[in-house]
Amino acid sequence: MRDNLAPSVSLDFLDGYLFRLLQEIAAQEGLEKSGLLNYYGSRIANRIGGLIEYEEGLARYLLNEYPGYRVVHAGMGVGTLACALACNGMTVAGVEAYGERVRSARRLRSALVEVWPEVADRYQIVEGSYPQALMGIPKAGWRPWRRSSPANPWLDVNAILVFTNVVSTWSDETQAAIFDSMPRFGEVILDLRLFGIQRDDDTERLALFDRIAESARSAERLPGLSSGSHFARFMFGSVAAVLSAAASAALDLVTVAGDLLVVMA
Repeated sequence: MRDNLAPSVSLDFLDGYLFRLLQEIAAQEGLEKSGLLNYYGSRIANRIGGLIEYEEGLARYLLNEYPGYRVVHAGMGVGTLACALACNGMTVAGVEAYGERVRSARRLRSALVEVWPEVADRYQIVEGSYPQALMGIPKAGWRPWRRSSPANPWLDVNAILVFTNVVSTWSDETQAAIFDSMPRFGEVILDLRLFGIQRDDDTERLALFDRIAESARSAERLPGLSSGSHFARFMFGSVAAVLSAAASAALDLVTVAGDLLVVMA
C-alpha cells in the first residue's frame, strides 16, 4: 500500500514549473496587482523556486501520512502548496481572502488543469476569510457551531486543517472563530511561529501550543518537518467531531423550538 503513495508528479518538477508561472504572472501584472507582493517576489528575485522549503517538507509529510484525507489550507496565498498536493492525488480546498492573490491562484490552477486535467476535481479555491467562507455563511451571521450543510465535505474527521504563514491582524472574534472551528477536523497542522502574529520567542509558541492542545485529544510538535519552521500537529478525531455534531444538532433543535414558540404566540 505504501508503494502507491509515492508522488505522481515530482515535487522537484513542480518547483520549477510553478516558479515559471510565478515569473510570468509577476512580469505581466506586477507584484502588487497580482498579490504576489514581497512574499512571492523574494522567491522570484532570489530564484528560490515555486515551492519554498517548508512547503515541500509539508507536502511530503501530508502525502505520506494522510492518504485519502482532504486538506483545507486556510490562508493559502496563491496556492503553491495546494497545487503540489492536488497534483499528487490529494483533494484540497484553498481558502484565501486577498482578492488579488485569489486571481493569481486561479491562474496557477488553470495552468495545472491544462496539463493534469484531474486536478480540476481535486482542487477547489474558496475566496473569503476562514472559517466563514468555507462554511458559506455571511460573516455577520456566522456562529462557530453552525454548519452550512450537514454533509459539508470539509468539516469532518477525514479532513486536515492546515495553516502555514498566516501572520495577520485578526480581531478577537475572528481568532475565537478559528479556534472554535478546529475540533470539526480530524487534525490541525500549523506553524506556531506564523499563526495570527509572529512569535519569535519559544515561550510564546509554547503558549499557543498549550492553548490549542487543551481541546485536542493529543498534540505534538514537528521540529523535523522543515528547518526554521515550528509546525505542530493537533489530533481531534471522531470523539470531538461527534460531540461537535451533537452540540450543533441540539442548538438547531433549540432554535427551531424557539421559532415555533414565536409563531404560536
